[in-house]
Amino acid sequence: MVFTALMWAVPPLLTGALGGWARNRPALWADELATWGAVRLDWEQLWRLAGSVDAVITPYYAALKLLDPADPRRPSLVAAVLTSVVITALGRRAGGRATGLVAGLLWAVLPVTSRYAQEARPYAIAVFFSALALLLLLRLLDRPSRPRAAAYAAAVALTGLCHPLSGLLMLTGHAVAGWRRWRVWPVAALAGALPAIGLGVAAAGQTAQVSWIGRVSLDTLRLLPEQFLVSGVTGGLLLALAVAGVRREKARTTAGVSRDRVRTAVAGAGLVPPVLLLAAGTVASVWVARYVLIAVPALVVLAAATAVRAGRLPAAGVLALVTVLGWPAQVAIREPDGHDQASSRIAEVIVPYRLDGDVVVFPDSHPSLSWAARDIYERYVPLPRPPDVLAVTPQRTDGRLTARECADPAACLGTPPRIWIVRPDNRPDPLTFLSPAKQSLIGTDYRLRHRWNFPQLSVILMERRTAG
Repeated sequence: MVFTALMWAVPPLLTGALGGWARNRPALWADELATWGAVRLDWEQLWRLAGSVDAVITPYYAALKLLDPADPRRPSLVAAVLTSVVITALGRRAGGRATGLVAGLLWAVLPVTSRYAQEARPYAIAVFFSALALLLLLRLLDRPSRPRAAAYAAAVALTGLCHPLSGLLMLTGHAVAGWRRWRVWPVAALAGALPAIGLGVAAAGQTAQVSWIGRVSLDTLRLLPEQFLVSGVTGGLLLALAVAGVRREKARTTAGVSRDRVRTAVAGAGLVPPVLLLAAGTVASVWVARYVLIAVPALVVLAAATAVRAGRLPAAGVLALVTVLGWPAQVAIREPDGHDQASSRIAEVIVPYRLDGDVVVFPDSHPSLSWAARDIYERYVPLPRPPDVLAVTPQRTDGRLTARECADPAACLGTPPRIWIVRPDNRPDPLTFLSPAKQSLIGTDYRLRHRWNFPQLSVILMERRTAG
């Protein structure tokens, strides 16, 4: 009785404690700023935006507007806590109560869990629904019925609404075990996949925002544990234990179903999506590690099964090792630049050094982060601040992601004594990705006075040249 209570209570409490620890200290990075900007729109402007960009994320934006627009990271934390409960249930089915407890605790202490529990994007929510879909798949395989098929289809649909590609990749993993119920599973899977397919069709022409994705290379494989699971050392350990957990076992679960069938389903869910996307990434620009975060719950269950099979002491050692080795990553992701972009650092530069008459300009043709510099400025530099004299309309107006700028930069810019340039990168040339007209104006009449570089953020101060 006590062990059962601990099994269900401790993992969510620990996940919530670690996920909530300093969750608002890291600055919002570019994609989170896209969320921040979208949820502030009225409904008409949000639908217009979806017609030109970010259609696949629009269901998440809409849900966030309804649920928690003031704290866009909180739903991810709630999702991570709920995922710990589902992982515990999956572990219990895969190897008994001890495996359930270890799986829940392992999920709680992984740096990747905290990282995405503190992210204002749909990934943590997609992970929750994918874990729930796997649990419901096991129930469907146990005893097929229409209610169970409907529940499974609903979880699949919700995963796809959070992130269509993740939802479809999840189904490729489920197919490993689902084919055994060929009269039920394909129908439920197809029904659940319809929202993801619909979103994919709606966003078919919206590829500009993912144009930065490159092909899979040897470096991708070398850096896989760190890119996929945040910490290279704990990620490598988790992957090794998960692969070792793929083995046949004829013992029966409490539901009377072979654990071999459970392990097959969990192995498919954990290994097939990342392997498939990696393989596809060698011939097309599709590999992004966070797209396959939906595989992490299954990998955690496989790793926990391996640890518990070795004995109680080795299992406790694995948990302790992951906690200790992952601690530097836990600390790093809670720094101001913990999400890889030090957006909030802009205020400590501009606020104390701004002067009356200063203006600010932004790169207007950045290939992947065209919106980020203005969002950083508006989010983190308090009023009064140097005016954005070139902007004619705000960002995300009338279906445009970026602001509409003045057609005659020379007339709108005037001859200010100093110009601030805010960049969402660290390009050596401060004028890179500025329009030719702005490059000509600023490059001719101004000289570099100072530059501050932070992770994925540059603040440049240009000063007007004096005659002679």
